[in-house]
Amino acid sequence: MGFISGLIDFTVYLLVKLKDLALFLVEKAGELGSLVYRKYLDVGIFEKLIIFTTVGAFFAIVLPVARYYIFETWFYINNPLAVYMIAIVFIMLGSVFFNGKIKYGVRAAVSVYYLAWAIYLPLAGELTKAKPYLLTPGYYVNLVVPAVYLALASLSFFVTRE
Repeated sequence: MGFISGLIDFTVYLLVKLKDLALFLVEKAGELGSLVYRKYLDVGIFEKLIIFTTVGAFFAIVLPVARYYIFETWFYINNPLAVYMIAIVFIMLGSVFFNGKIKYGVRAAVSVYYLAWAIYLPLAGELTKAKPYLLTPGYYVNLVVPAVYLALASLSFFVTRE
């Protein structure tokens, strides 16, 4: 009985420690969420709109950018620049917590860079080797989102600068 009793005690001890760890992590996540929410309330309207543009960026990432017809069915081409859009979202969201000209410069540079590549790929015929293909609404979302990010970053910088 001693071994079984010791095993049960050890198991209960581990479960209690796991529960304590889970409660600690939930408490810290709540504190972090509260901190982020307070910061969100402190930022200006253009910064809030940049945060909301992340929804459009999500669609720019997941929607197909082109389609082509072969073997009596449509095949869709995923966004080859989706990884870069994810990086732009992180930069835009992370830069909300900073101020200054460097913030605007970084935001403008990444938006213009992505927009240039999004325009270049179909014009150069590098989006896909399948010919002919049709651009889908997802492609146009990939043009609109960085343009909106650029416009909001510019408005945030020029209207609310001190």
